[in-house]
Amino acid sequence: MKAIVARIAGLAAASGLFLSTAAQAETLADICGDCQFEKYASCGQFLEGINFDRTGHAWAVSLQSGEILEIVAGKCTVRAKTGGRANGARFHQDGRLFITDNVRGILAYNPADGAITVVADKIGGKPMVNANDLVFDAKGGIYVTVPGNSHFLSRTGQVGYIAPGSKDATVIAEGLAYPNGIALHPGGKFLNVGLFGIKTIITIPSVENAGGPRPAFAAIHTEGGIGPDGMGMDSEGRAYWANFLSGAIGITDKRGFVAGYARLPDDAGLWTTNLAFWQGYLYVTEAGKGDVWRMKVKTTGQDLYYKP
Repeated sequence: MKAIVARIAGLAAASGLFLSTAAQAETLADICGDCQFEKYASCGQFLEGINFDRTGHAWAVSLQSGEILEIVAGKCTVRAKTGGRANGARFHQDGRLFITDNVRGILAYNPADGAITVVADKIGGKPMVNANDLVFDAKGGIYVTVPGNSHFLSRTGQVGYIAPGSKDATVIAEGLAYPNGIALHPGGKFLNVGLFGIKTIITIPSVENAGGPRPAFAAIHTEGGIGPDGMGMDSEGRAYWANFLSGAIGITDKRGFVAGYARLPDDAGLWTTNLAFWQGYLYVTEAGKGDVWRMKVKTTGQDLYYKP
């Protein structure tokens, strides 16, 4: 028996089927060093939608008040109000901040003149209820999560796609338990969608990859808290998500295994809601106390501006 096992191991090694444990393992330390967070700003709002403009100013939105905040050198200034309940946000390459609003749909805020316009307010021809988060693709189209009133026992949430120039999202996935955060994979062929109601992040084909050989699948099962909120991916394919009500950020390695959870300090609050990369740091919003935290990372986050 020993001879047979040794022969199998030798053949596997010769064919490259097995890698050494050291070669396979990627730990949190490889991704974020000591993974220690420092406080960046205190705004005192239910913060969501952290983003950076091209000048390096941070922006966030407040779910409860609908306020749009600019954060410079740790100081938070209200620049506008959406008139609804602002949730996710992403900067467009033209400098406008696109916002998912629970009441009004998808809005575009222009920091240059303060104008707010409705970009889209329907999905499948019906009102967009509880628009949650969004991400651009390379053509300027928008993927949006629309949980509506879904939850663990009522799986009626949707993911929509808004082609450039359209005001109506096409449904590309439905029957979901509160789709929340959303992130585009490097290369644009797949999307990660956080299902807040069942502690799961699924991967679905993007519009440009519809009908491809790999259908939707459950990619990550999260632990702790309630479920995955805002999320992102880095340029090497690692997934990051704000793990709501756990005070932590979940991170996978490049092969999709959960490398671990980077935790905020014990007194920071547990309501981690959204995240963004900027110049070697990962920034995180904590909504319970209205703070922004950051930690150094050894990777490059994906550009959140679409590239036509």
